[in-house]
Amino acid sequence: MTQSTFETKAPTFIFHKDLFSYNGGYLMYGNNIGDQVFIARFKYGKKNWRTWANFLCKNFTVAEYLKAADKTSPREAIEAKGFYDDMTVAMLRAKLEIRENRIKELEAK
Repeated sequence: MTQSTFETKAPTFIFHKDLFSYNGGYLMYGNNIGDQVFIARFKYGKKNWRTWANFLCKNFTVAEYLKAADKTSPREAIEAKGFYDDMTVAMLRAKLEIRENRIKELEAK
């Protein structure tokens, strides 16, 4: 199922914690197999998916999140509302380090 079909497949308008399921690295949302929608894939080990679920419940509606994730990515959609975890911090630090090194290179020329 693609995320663009959420209008007919998503089970609720607001997120409910008990409707999240995590299996094999995939976080899904829905009552059963027929109405589940993809939320996120955790491909680098088991992360705390419950942290994602709690943040989604407090900050998104189902439709709002699925539209945002469809336009960008699940990580970018959730970070746009202020979510961060260890991976986000590590990525930002790496980007800053690369930028600082590039500035030093340009200044040395």
